[in-house]
Amino acid sequence: MIEYGHTFPDGTPWATVHLWCYKNHNPEVMLSRAQHFEFAIRNIWPEKMPTGDKGYIWSDWAHRRLDSWVNNEYQTWWGPSSSGKSTDAGIFALTEWLAAPNRTTITVCSTTKDMLERRIWREIVRFHSMQQGILPGERRKQPPQINYVDPNDPAGENTINAIFAVAVQKGTTAEAVGNMVGMHNDYNILIIDEMQATRQAAVEAYDNLSTGLESKFLGMGNPVSRMDPLGRASEPVGGWNSVSTSDMEWKTKRGVTLYFDGLLSPAIKEPKKYFFLLNKKQIDMMAKDPGRDSPRFWSQRRGFVPPEGLTQTVLTESFINKFKMAEGALWIDGYKTIAGLDPSFSAGGDACVLYPARVGRMTDGLFGIEYQKEVHMELKLSDSEPMTFRIARDVIQYCKDNGIDIGYLGVDTSGQQSSIADVIDRLSKEECHRVHFASEPGSQPVSIEDARPAKDAYRDKMTEMWYQVREFGRNGQVRGLGNQAAEEFCQRVVSEKVDVRGRIILESKTEMKARTGGKSPDDADAASICIEVMRNVMGIFPGQGGRISTGSFSTKDVQKNMLSDEDVSIYEEDATQEELTSDTIEESVVIHY
Repeated sequence: MIEYGHTFPDGTPWATVHLWCYKNHNPEVMLSRAQHFEFAIRNIWPEKMPTGDKGYIWSDWAHRRLDSWVNNEYQTWWGPSSSGKSTDAGIFALTEWLAAPNRTTITVCSTTKDMLERRIWREIVRFHSMQQGILPGERRKQPPQINYVDPNDPAGENTINAIFAVAVQKGTTAEAVGNMVGMHNDYNILIIDEMQATRQAAVEAYDNLSTGLESKFLGMGNPVSRMDPLGRASEPVGGWNSVSTSDMEWKTKRGVTLYFDGLLSPAIKEPKKYFFLLNKKQIDMMAKDPGRDSPRFWSQRRGFVPPEGLTQTVLTESFINKFKMAEGALWIDGYKTIAGLDPSFSAGGDACVLYPARVGRMTDGLFGIEYQKEVHMELKLSDSEPMTFRIARDVIQYCKDNGIDIGYLGVDTSGQQSSIADVIDRLSKEECHRVHFASEPGSQPVSIEDARPAKDAYRDKMTEMWYQVREFGRNGQVRGLGNQAAEEFCQRVVSEKVDVRGRIILESKTEMKARTGGKSPDDADAASICIEVMRNVMGIFPGQGGRISTGSFSTKDVQKNMLSDEDVSIYEEDATQEELTSDTIEESVVIHY
């Protein structure tokens, strides 16, 4: 039989014909690739299966997604909950694999194994099961995958010709990304569901996978922030001010973003046909509680990033950009390297983060901090040595290799984490700086403009430390803030709990994780510990100078930084550049407030 200019064996199923045309497309004699892809799906999974069960139900949203899937290498999908993103991605992935099962590797990811089984992997298995015994592929539960059965490797032990399901929650990111990076085929596809809650490392794995004849990337989720992995991958080429909820699609640096507004759900007009999509009743219920202006309504019903200002967070994206908190620092002299450690004792749980930073006098005249690359320490249980000792040894070695004095290492000692500080002190024969997040705030003034003691402004030490990051940032003293820490600072909200003294209190880590789908603010906690070292070990406050223990800071620089604006102008008239930089100190310069 001859179809679309190609000779097929007699009796070849139409689905096979369309899949072949999709992969071996000749525009002169064939339909468009999108049409062949759609007809393959319609032949394999008609809306009403021969058994009477429902197959795949098409909608306007599905057609938009299919066209983008076929025609774009790199894309993200924004949409509310119950918008069919996982279903469409699942059936497109399975169809793509069926077009060349012996040459295709597809990796689908979500935050946890539970989310995989509830969302995209469940849909892939469901559609594969509808034609069990007809479609190629052998399903395995552990690890979850659908393998192409190679006659030369019937056990499928070494195959990469498969659809793999991978959980990339925080505790297993390194291992999961390692598994993905090692797979290269003619056709390589990476799909990340719940992308707003995943790790950036999983997204970056695509750069290694984008080899072979063809590669595709799809990230999707309910938008929460412009700074999380989904937001960063979806940034418009014209900047965020160039798009709004009226835009259904926009170009990004690497591809395209498709937006699906929940207020335009197909189920609003045809609720019976699209019973699985967001409907008017669900929209109206959330519009009443928590309300149309709530971040939850924007994310879960509009499917768009909530406008800034709807909730009070420590930082916002515009705040970080305005005060250049992510940019690099320029130093007048040298700098001293410090670090903050947020430990963890649960393998597969919260991350153990060591955040190094440089502190010195910047060219704008203030002492500032420049964060370096954060270190996520792998937590593995061992019979040979307790985890606390393994972490302590790794931390001490890192500090030794990077010139960090243990006295300038801040360590969170909340709960059971105090034991790691004990071990660090014992093994290093020095004392680290201990920080207890649940303790009372300090007596230092909030800032140079706000003379209130911190204990009168904040409910607990954690809130004080996070807001001090804001204060230092507002004064232009924070540089190099990493993406993960920035995202967490922009997501933690002021608690709804009422303090009788009117003090600010941030939501707890448990509350934040419950609200954001398991995201723990570990990087931001470690970054805030660095600020605490600046304030309480080095004596540096927002808008002021302090004491520095290094061999490359000028005494007069420190003194100048402590003067008023009027005094500074007089000082500059009297001092030459040589005088400002020639005097250096070998021991601490202590300025008393």
